[in-house]
This record gives sequence, C-alpha cells and structure tokens, in this order.
Amino acid sequence: MLNRKELYKPKKVPEVWFWKSNQINILSLNPGGEYEEVNRSGFLPNLDPALLIKYIAHPDQYDAVTEFVQTIRTIS
Repeated sequence: MLNRKELYKPKKVPEVWFWKSNQINILSLNPGGEYEEVNRSGFLPNLDPALLIKYIAHPDQYDAVTEFVQTIRTIS
C-alpha cells in the first residue's frame, strides 16, 4: 500500500491535508523531516477542520460555499 505522505517528503512540502471517510488529517513536516499530525493548520490557524468537514459533506456545492462564507464572516 502506498503511503501518500511519503510522496511529499522529498519535496519538503511543509503541510499536507488528507480527507478520507469524512475526516481531515493535517500533517506538518517537523524539523527532523517527518510528518506529524496536528490539530490545526500552520497556514490557516483560524480554520476549524470540523467546520470545514460540515461544508465538504454538504449535498449542494453552491449552498455549501454560500453558507461557509456567511459562517466565516460571522466568526471573524
């Protein structure tokens, strides 16, 4: 089985996100060159992954984007 995070190591991608089974896993490249799972993105620290999942799973893409934008505007 292919370990997808290994594909990013040679390029030293600082952060990778994987979405599977209605779950987002965020991996950050540590100083030792290994990926470790983190709770929040270092690039988007104010973005709650649980909030994002709610809209990824939304059945209508247009409504999902509209509602997501409204939600983050009220949070900010």
